[in-house]
Amino acid sequence: MNEIVDFEDDAVAVSPNGDDLFDCEYSSVDALINEPIVFTGVKTDVQTENGMRTLIAFGDGVARSAFFTESKRLKDVACNPDRKYPFRAIIKVVRFGNNTGFKFFSPNSPITQQDKDNFEYYKRNKYKRNR
Repeated sequence: MNEIVDFEDDAVAVSPNGDDLFDCEYSSVDALINEPIVFTGVKTDVQTENGMRTLIAFGDGVARSAFFTESKRLKDVACNPDRKYPFRAIIKVVRFGNNTGFKFFSPNSPITQQDKDNFEYYKRNKYKRNR
């Protein structure tokens, strides 16, 4: 397997797009929040019943999985043509007023009480729609 690097905003290299990375069971991003994860690849413009999505692969061997995302912040990092794969990072929930989103952080960043509170807020409000 390739050398695993820690997430850095300015990492440079080409990302793999192998279909075998995505031949797995898919997970919810919720299961990954506040956990250091090794991300292994990305696939853009995947047709789903809910429209076009981005698919991000993670893990290795029997623990290999992937999740769909529409998060602009996650896609900006994962789809960057200069992104090195595999890389290790933590996905945290960030709040913008009453809204939430996802963002990659260094795998060495601590999980604070605010991170836990943001995740709980996201879980309570993720199915509510602005009307």
